Amino acid sequence: MGLKNCPDCGKLMVETPRGICPECYANEEQAELKVVEFLRNVPKSSLEEIHEATGVATKIIMRMIREKRIHSDIQVFYPCEACQTPIYEGRVCTKCSTGLLKQASFIQQNKEHHRTMAPEPKMNYIKDNRRK
Repeated sequence: MGLKNCPDCGKLMVETPRGICPECYANEEQAELKVVEFLRNVPKSSLEEIHEATGVATKIIMRMIREKRIHSDIQVFYPCEACQTPIYEGRVCTKCSTGLLKQASFIQQNKEHHRTMAPEPKMNYIKDNRRK
């Protein structure tokens, strides 16, 4: 373990698995308790609604969602990373996911097409002009 600066407050700290200093971690835990309490009362909320009601940074709320610290009976709506459509699970909406899969399939087909169209390697010979 090495030393580094906390990305949240900038203090020098010993590296931890969480990636932030103990003080910021304690603050984050308090913020998470506020979010959980709010979601008990309003189980279907948007990211903005939670932020406005609790004052907790959207970064912390998104981290809770990614780490699955919000229970399955609660739906938090947040923007798709590609088109900003409200979603409640994953990183992209169904429409964007389908588009990404089509793009990946197209790229894979092009790679295979180019592989089959590539000419066979030919053996080159060097002519030996030396007299014996």
